[in-house]
Amino acid sequence: SASSVTSSVYRKAINAAYISSIFLKFIIENAKADNWQELCLDIDKDEKGLEIFPSDQSVEYFLMKGVLNYIGSVDVSPESCYLHHELLNLMLVLMSTQLCSGPSPEPKDVHPFIDAAMLQDSSIVASVVQKLLLNFVRRPQIPSNGSHPVFSDDGGPGVLQRVGSAAANFVLLPYYTFNYFVSASAEGTTSQLADNSLLVLLILIYYRKCISMNESIPTDGVYMSDSNTNVKDAPAFHENPYCKALNNAKDIQFDHADVEGNAQNGPVVSLSFASLFDALGTCLKDESSVLLLYSLVHGNCDFQEYVLVRTDLDTLLMPILEMLYNASRKTSNQIYMLLIILLILSQDSTFNASVHKLVLPSVPWYQERLMHQTSLGSLMVVVLIRTIKYNLSKLRVCTRFCFCCSGKLMHVLALSFLFARKTSDHTLFEVSFCMSNCLWFITV
Repeated sequence: SASSVTSSVYRKAINAAYISSIFLKFIIENAKADNWQELCLDIDKDEKGLEIFPSDQSVEYFLMKGVLNYIGSVDVSPESCYLHHELLNLMLVLMSTQLCSGPSPEPKDVHPFIDAAMLQDSSIVASVVQKLLLNFVRRPQIPSNGSHPVFSDDGGPGVLQRVGSAAANFVLLPYYTFNYFVSASAEGTTSQLADNSLLVLLILIYYRKCISMNESIPTDGVYMSDSNTNVKDAPAFHENPYCKALNNAKDIQFDHADVEGNAQNGPVVSLSFASLFDALGTCLKDESSVLLLYSLVHGNCDFQEYVLVRTDLDTLLMPILEMLYNASRKTSNQIYMLLIILLILSQDSTFNASVHKLVLPSVPWYQERLMHQTSLGSLMVVVLIRTIKYNLSKLRVCTRFCFCCSGKLMHVLALSFLFARKTSDHTLFEVSFCMSNCLWFITV
């Protein structure tokens, strides 16, 4: 931990991470070749000072192992939060080589650092995924009375701080800005460490390494990207260990024996699903949190089952419905993601029964009319019909996510009429009015 190392080593680590981020960002942005020769990752290990460098490891593997091992093994504390912050920023820079590639992965793509991250031991992978999730849940804060300088060995001003040039001031500006907003803001839910942890996690779980033509395709651990194309022509990808770790995450509240039984096949990510559920409910207005919710609901069966048995489904559904209500401010991809989440959850009969039993005292963000004592299921119907109406009237095109919405809508409507006796009259009128308008636009 940070307390077990000397203050000088800790400062040097912060300096190294910060300076590395700056130079690597410049090199990646200005690279002229896609093989990243500018990174100078090939070194002579016989040079003086490199005798202790592992002979069986590449530079990028050695670097990623050190960074990931620290993130996964050291808890965030007031003493270690600055180094965590810099290492997460460094991770984002290291994995940004993907921005220089095309929209779809190809066998010729080279991403040395994130490829090295995929080769780490399963123990490191599980610890990193768990720690990034815990950072998102706990939302650690940078101490409001702390500073984030570029340290020097003697505790005085760093090299950049002693340089009285405009370049040095420009380089240090992000730190001053960050400290200003952190110290000036009151206690809230915003956390730079939590946001960066979530971004790093999403990048890791959604990275796909395409299998080249020279490699033999394994029988397991391969993900086929497109089911509509011929299997022989479909690109194949290596198994993503971080995605697998997230999909196999377990609730820490489960019987400990079950967790130990699953651990026989390797380390298992375990955390409180209750805390994760609450954290998602408070952060769903951020699209990265929506993507995390989609990843968990779609890939982790245990978390999906946990969500379905919760009695306070409005914690997750109300932010989703509010975003769908404000569809004009969202992109089609964002709306599509929200609808898929609802579609996945609605496949369970208990979910459909629960949303109609849960009565909302009011819906403050619904502007068309006052809605009091309305069931959550009725509100879903109104918002979904309103979403279709918006796309048909404003965009004048029925896109793919409209069909998804329509299927979900018909599914929920059938259940709504089963619960019609428990639904208030003004809500049924609202549903009927929206349906008539929607059908009118479809026929036009």
